[in-house]
Amino acid sequence: METTHTLGMIFAGVALFAWTALSFSIRMALRDAPLLRTTATISSVNGLLMIPVAFSIMPLSAFQPSRSETIYFMAALGLFMVGAGRLTYYFAIRRIGPSRALPVATSTPIITAFIASAWVNEPVTLQMLFGLALLAGGLTAAVRAEPSQDANLPSAPTARLLGWAAAGVTVFIWSISGVTMKVVASDVPPLAAAAMVIWAGVPFTWLIALAGSKAEAGRWVPRASWPWIGAAACCQTVAVPSFFSAVHYTYAVNASSITALQPLLALIVAHIFVREAENITWRLVGGAGMTVAGTMVVILSV
Repeated sequence: METTHTLGMIFAGVALFAWTALSFSIRMALRDAPLLRTTATISSVNGLLMIPVAFSIMPLSAFQPSRSETIYFMAALGLFMVGAGRLTYYFAIRRIGPSRALPVATSTPIITAFIASAWVNEPVTLQMLFGLALLAGGLTAAVRAEPSQDANLPSAPTARLLGWAAAGVTVFIWSISGVTMKVVASDVPPLAAAAMVIWAGVPFTWLIALAGSKAEAGRWVPRASWPWIGAAACCQTVAVPSFFSAVHYTYAVNASSITALQPLLALIVAHIFVREAENITWRLVGGAGMTVAGTMVVILSV
C-alpha cells in the first residue's frame, strides 16, 4: 500500500507541473482569440497527441472496460471534465488571469474529500477538515486580493466577477470528476481511461463551440495562438493521464491536494515572468500560502 501511495503521489506531482504550465499556455493562447473555438482546438490537438501515446504503450485489450457502466462514466467525464470543465477554467483565466483563477479552481480537496467519503468510502478525519478550513481561508484572501493589471484582461468588476464564478464552477466539476476518475481507473488502466475520456470530450467541445458560433462569428484562431495551443495540448497530454494514474494509486483527496499546490507554482512563475501584469500582491501571496498549508495538512492526514 505504501508503494502504491508513493507512486500515486509522484503521478500527482507530474500532473501538478504540467497543469501549472498549461495555465500560462492558455493565458497566451487566448490573447485576441475566440474562447470556444480555441478551447475546442486545444482539446482536438490533445486528442490527436493521445493516439500515439496511448496505443504505443497500451494493448488494444486495455481499452475494453469489463463493466458496462464504465462507458457511461467515461462519456460523462468527456462532457463535464473535458467539455465543460476546460471551458469554465479557460474562461476564468481569460477574465482574472492564472494567478487568481488557480487558487479557486484547484481547491478541489474541499469537495473531493466529502464526495469520496460518500462514494468510494474514503475516510474523512478531523485533520483533513482542519486542512480544508485552511484552504477555504486561503481562497477567501485570494478572491479579495487586488485584480490583475494585465491590459488584455477585462477591467470591469462584473467581468471579473464572472471569472471568479467560472473558477468556482470549475471546482465542482473537477471535484466530481476526480472521484469519477477513480471509479473508471478501477476498471480500465489509467492511461487507456485518460485517452478515452479525452477522445470522448473532443466532440463535446466542438458542440459547445458550434452552439456559441453566433457570438464568435467571423473570428478564427489567430496564427500567434497556435504555438501556445500546441504547448497547452502537450501539457494536457501529460497532465490528464498522470492524474488518472494518481487517483488510481492513492486516495482521490491526496491526488487533488498535490495538484492544489498549483497556486504556489503559478505565483513563482508569474513573479519571474509576468509580475507587473499579474499584480502579485501580499494578500494574494498570503491566500496562496494558506492554500498550500491546507493541502499539506490534508496530505499528512492519511
